[in-house]
Amino acid sequence: MTAQMETVLWISGVGTGLLFLALVGLIGLMYLLTAQWLFRPAPVAATPEASIPESASVDPVDDGNEEEEERDRQRRAVALAVAIACAQAERAPMLLTAVASDWRRLHHNRRLSQPRSRARTRVRR
Repeated sequence: MTAQMETVLWISGVGTGLLFLALVGLIGLMYLLTAQWLFRPAPVAATPEASIPESASVDPVDDGNEEEEERDRQRRAVALAVAIACAQAERAPMLLTAVASDWRRLHHNRRLSQPRSRARTRVRR
């Protein structure tokens, strides 16, 4: 082997190695960004139920608070649904509003008005 060929092979080997290293790094970063263990939800603080006396029942204030929280969640859901519906209603579909240009109509009509024999020869190629 000549010296030039050895240099070319050495450069291509190093380049190939760097390329695969970059690909492995990219794939590793993609797996890291989508890893479930990395983005676990925060653990919920456990409330010690043993310290609550058994004679104490559930407070009606807590039930009212839970009901109020549920109503608040429902109001937010309704507000989100209305906002999405309004945004979709304001945005007109692009396909329905687009008008075909004269140039496009001319060429479309030419293609449709071609004789069948000419259309068949085009398909056979």
